[in-house]
Amino acid sequence: MENKLREDLWKSIQAHYERNDYTESVRDAIFHTSELLRELSGIDDKDGTTLINEALLGKDPSILVNKNETTTERDIQQGIGFAFKGIMQSVRNLISHEKFTYTQNEAEAIILYINYLLNQVDHSGGVTKIDNIMELLYDEDFTCSEEYAELLLKEVPVKKRYDLLLKLFLNRERLPQHQLRYFINQLYSALSKTTKADFCKVVSKNLMKCKDDKSLRMYIHYFMDATYLEIDKLAQLRLEDLVYKSIKNGEFEYYSDDDFSPAEMRCNSKGTLGTWLNDRIELLSNKDNIINTISEKMFSSINEQKYVFEYFSCYFKEPSSFTDREIKKIKQQLTDGNALFQGWLEVPIDVFENKEYVDLFGEEYAKCKEINAQVEEYSL
Repeated sequence: MENKLREDLWKSIQAHYERNDYTESVRDAIFHTSELLRELSGIDDKDGTTLINEALLGKDPSILVNKNETTTERDIQQGIGFAFKGIMQSVRNLISHEKFTYTQNEAEAIILYINYLLNQVDHSGGVTKIDNIMELLYDEDFTCSEEYAELLLKEVPVKKRYDLLLKLFLNRERLPQHQLRYFINQLYSALSKTTKADFCKVVSKNLMKCKDDKSLRMYIHYFMDATYLEIDKLAQLRLEDLVYKSIKNGEFEYYSDDDFSPAEMRCNSKGTLGTWLNDRIELLSNKDNIINTISEKMFSSINEQKYVFEYFSCYFKEPSSFTDREIKKIKQQLTDGNALFQGWLEVPIDVFENKEYVDLFGEEYAKCKEINAQVEEYSL
């Protein structure tokens, strides 16, 4: 019998079968079937025919034995579901409520049929709602709004939410770079306090070893908001150090996609990681060091200036916080016609007419605009 059954089913009945207790072997097979269907479906509070109805039957089954789209596929789905339901009604209920004994031949026939049905689920890949949700989330064209995230979360069985979140985290470098944060944040929020702690332990261990830049970027993009303050301090410090080094070494360089395309200035590879944190620096314990570095790069080479003006201008000081030396440097940059400083001051001076900015830099800003207007006119 062992050679005729899948390994998991054989192990579930082995003890009773080898003692020639065939009725209990059938009971074991039924129990194993229920446990497996609960695991696949995420339905942990149902049993018997109620479990089968939700897991395999109806308009929206949790377990799909095929795509369940064509008439033939729906018929097969229903057929497998009703076959499982028949086992529950004709076998499980019988041995649960009456004194009944199966012969060896009868027990083996039932167990082999159960083995066949379980294989049908396995041969389909055990497609579940989770698989379909995963496929949806990895679609480049999918965009998840806050409202959609709430509706999608309801489709995830409670027992499967941790598993789904863990899968998304461990495969985060494959996630498309669109708006999934709403869903991931809601998925994390829906976990119990204990499960959140377990997830953050996994995140911490992973971040301590992670060297792949894209994996780090995807953690920042999708998981940092929900988990950063809960992960281990060592993992926080490691990420903060990597971010600091990235911003410190970040600058723009000339790149060309091929030998025929004109070169254009882009962020260098060393500075990429830091740019993904440009709206979350306040979360970091070394934020003061990072902001000081950003301020220093304002007055560095043009390539470093381009880097901080492009990604970190929101962290530039307010006028009242500039030192006399910094004010002098800014005025000099404007007098020299630095278009980056002109662009930075355009909104506070031209749009909002902020008196603090106008009084401090208005004259030099006007000169800078004039210089760049002449350059633009000459280039035409």
